[in-house]
Amino acid sequence: MALFQFFALIPFTVFSVQAAPVPDFQAPLHGIYLTSYTVANKQGENIMAQFAKLGGNMIVFDVQDSGGRLSYPSNLPLSIELDNRNNKIPDLAATVKKIHDQGFYATARFVLFKNTYLAARKPAWTLKQRKTGKTFFSRDGPIWLDPGNAELKEYLIDIGRELAAAGVDEIQFDYVRFPEGGRGGYVGYRFTGDETFSRDQALTNFVSEIATELHYLGIKVSVDVFGIVVWDNVSWKVIGQNVGELAKHVDAIYPMPYPSHFGYGWGGHRNPADEPYFFVKETTKKFVEQTKGTDAQIRPWLQGFAMRVTKYGPGYVREQIRALRDIGIEEFSIWNAANNYGIVFKGLE
Repeated sequence: MALFQFFALIPFTVFSVQAAPVPDFQAPLHGIYLTSYTVANKQGENIMAQFAKLGGNMIVFDVQDSGGRLSYPSNLPLSIELDNRNNKIPDLAATVKKIHDQGFYATARFVLFKNTYLAARKPAWTLKQRKTGKTFFSRDGPIWLDPGNAELKEYLIDIGRELAAAGVDEIQFDYVRFPEGGRGGYVGYRFTGDETFSRDQALTNFVSEIATELHYLGIKVSVDVFGIVVWDNVSWKVIGQNVGELAKHVDAIYPMPYPSHFGYGWGGHRNPADEPYFFVKETTKKFVEQTKGTDAQIRPWLQGFAMRVTKYGPGYVREQIRALRDIGIEEFSIWNAANNYGIVFKGLE
């Protein structure tokens, strides 16, 4: 499809926003995560100011979290119909401009297929129980959307265009996966096209299509990927995250090698959370190996929180960064769900 055809599909109201000028980024990207509430208020401005002094140059912020509702007042007709819009970020373009004005690259985090809000309002978009054809219920309820559903796909692409028009530099898709499996990876659901495609093929096809559309608009596309999927030959098949195939279509992959997310005793390690250097280094190495031959940048998420850690402090952050640098990885982002970065910033000093 030609570029002018894409613009013809974008609602006129999208162009009422003024995209902010993009800073010239020469250095490796070092980022932190901010919620939609934080990024739009004074607390966010203070955090960004502190982070900038430490050399930070990227902000990853929610435009849709796992609750499933957009965090800004979307003007798309379907968003209005579904009331899929919010005022956590009252003016998305102005917020992006604020991020740019402080010298940061603006990455919009968008949760894809885990979506309680849309699952309740658009049951046709959900995964279906294999036996009954009704909406699939995981242990968390009816929250999983079907990556093969054509109407859902077009809506998500339209949202991506709206984000692009607001001036974001990159759209980072999280929860680009199927539900975790039970014993042996079995879960009793089906999705559109499962007679033809495996789970990983279905996800890769979706990512390929949405990335192609967004690349036409000059937006970079990235995906978050579980750290565990590169450690065995089962996990990635269950949730559908084929790292090597996804890497062919995106600009960056954000592995999540959080030490705390490896179970007690994993690989003979009594408490992986207390071994930040080993688990970040070894997990990231596997991602590098599996993405050879692609142009995807490996930009890991680092653990900026104390979960399961015996002694969490600034040194914990430094050990993770040292692990990356020892294998030649210079870029990273740091995750703290509550945006409490005091210890992280001490580590970055």
